[in-house]
Amino acid sequence: MRPRSSRAIGSRRWRGVTGAAVAFTVGLTASATASANPPGAAAPDWAFRSAPAEAVLAGVSAASMAMYFIPQQRIGWAPYAARPHHPTLARISDFTGALGGAFLLGGGMTLFEGAYLAQHGVPNPYARALRTTLIDAEAVMLATGIVATVKRLTGRCRPRAWHDGRCRGDDEEFTAFPSGHTTPVAAIAGVHLSLLARTPGNGALRLGALGLAEASTLVTMALRIGAGAHSWEDVGAGFLLGHVVGVAVGYAHPMVDLGPGRGAQGSAASAMAVGAGSPLSSPLFSWAGTF
Repeated sequence: MRPRSSRAIGSRRWRGVTGAAVAFTVGLTASATASANPPGAAAPDWAFRSAPAEAVLAGVSAASMAMYFIPQQRIGWAPYAARPHHPTLARISDFTGALGGAFLLGGGMTLFEGAYLAQHGVPNPYARALRTTLIDAEAVMLATGIVATVKRLTGRCRPRAWHDGRCRGDDEEFTAFPSGHTTPVAAIAGVHLSLLARTPGNGALRLGALGLAEASTLVTMALRIGAGAHSWEDVGAGFLLGHVVGVAVGYAHPMVDLGPGRGAQGSAASAMAVGAGSPLSSPLFSWAGTF
């Protein structure tokens, strides 16, 4: 058993993780918005430009969550430091992270995306924004499945359960690494980072969506540490894993041009011009159509 580290050292480590997370986000956002793109509106297509591929990706993402049911290993990997349990902070984190927080955050992302499309005169913007909501859901499910697998295999002890050099409690106390609350909201942030990086022209609303997702992720990280549920390595791994999955799922959906930006009162016909042969050109494959 390694000696317990001081709270001061732990605090410095947490500030370092938070600073690195903020720097990571700001750096990628700056590179995304600095590119010289022509003005206009763009939105994600089906995965790999194929509706069947979208169905496969959604199915695989949903199926990955079954990894939750594999047996939990009790390796007893020690936390960075023991911490008391704070139920209030843990309860709040259920609304900023995990699947509950991801559901609430996803609603906010839909509003931001719909507002972006409406700003560029896209017909039925909030219906079209549901395409992005589906991408968010795929990223959340896939990230959750991966996290469940890693949790079951690593068996790291939660700080609240570490007493006298041993991890004490049921299987839930051996599921600290990585943070299952942090990863889903970080996955949504990754999706919207990928959208912002490919947004031509004015992407202020998408930047706002990314900012909200990153804020939710960082708040969740802090709450989970404060609640005694995770060490800094757990939430840091959740942050990175979620972003990687979100960016990968986002980039699996190529962007399509919805026409030049003309404001909310622009030409509906020009806003719907997405190019011949695109799946978006058929009402059958439109959220505003008969899907």
